[in-house]
Amino acid sequence: MEFLNNDEIIGVDCGASKVLVQSCVFDSKKSLISPGLIHQEYFFSDHPDWNNNYHPVQLKNQIQENIENRIRLRNIEKKQGDVIVQTINNIINKFSNIEFGICFPGLKSKEGISVLVNGPRIPNILKRLNNVNSLYNDSDCCVIGEAMSTIGKMKNVKNGVYIGGGTGIADGIILDGKIIDLTVNSVLKKSWELILPTGESVESWLSPGGMIKNHNNKFQTNFKTLSDCSQSVDFEKTMNFVLKAFTFLIEDRIKFFKNHKKQIEKIVIGQRLGNFLYNDKSGISELFKKYSDFDISFSKNRETAALGAAWKKQCSQ
Repeated sequence: MEFLNNDEIIGVDCGASKVLVQSCVFDSKKSLISPGLIHQEYFFSDHPDWNNNYHPVQLKNQIQENIENRIRLRNIEKKQGDVIVQTINNIINKFSNIEFGICFPGLKSKEGISVLVNGPRIPNILKRLNNVNSLYNDSDCCVIGEAMSTIGKMKNVKNGVYIGGGTGIADGIILDGKIIDLTVNSVLKKSWELILPTGESVESWLSPGGMIKNHNNKFQTNFKTLSDCSQSVDFEKTMNFVLKAFTFLIEDRIKFFKNHKKQIEKIVIGQRLGNFLYNDKSGISELFKKYSDFDISFSKNRETAALGAAWKKQCSQ
């Protein structure tokens, strides 16, 4: 069991393949959060019951079941969800007398996850987690982490766009200094809801997970990481589709800001995609800047969602 200082809190970022744990220190005078010394990652694939070949229920079926309030979990989906719950509870049990802020992707109900594009639904997860009474939206927490942490790229940004790329896309908007809740805003669509002229979603091409999957399918390769995939002689062809998805997303965001008579000050690309572009030496990062007239920053910090979850937990007490 690990013990932290009284002024520390744990931020937990639950993704499709792993859980990131970050200790945090909150400055109540400045309302800013800083990363502490603990930074750990726990991969679901390390669990003996994790199914690497699991495929989520089709999104349209998930949405329909959610509307009908009748979620039909298959046994394989239940088992995959069990691994996630066990992994998170094992993490919680490692720490003594500490508060946890936890963020998760997907659409939430009062008790859990009712729609999840890249993983199993866990509609009763809150009942199953130890000492946890709320789940935060991962996209919101990414933006909060960039705006309200000492290492964030969106500090003092009044009107900005956040694009966090991992298995999927975490979408964020700051309008007039306030973070827009995309789960309740009926005008703004998330990347998985924005459909390209090809019939595919923006997320399916702009996320690193989507880039790798599409590239492997088209060119009969077996790349596991974006770094390796980018070395392919055919990656330029994949990037043509990626940049079209990026442009499509930004054009949608421009319309939103224009409707509010505002202009985008800054675009921040974060998470795995941001880290990749931050360290890029091949010129791919410059292509993103070329396709936009706005100030674009790449955030290399993978812990921003966890920082945002910790900040939200601290400020909700």
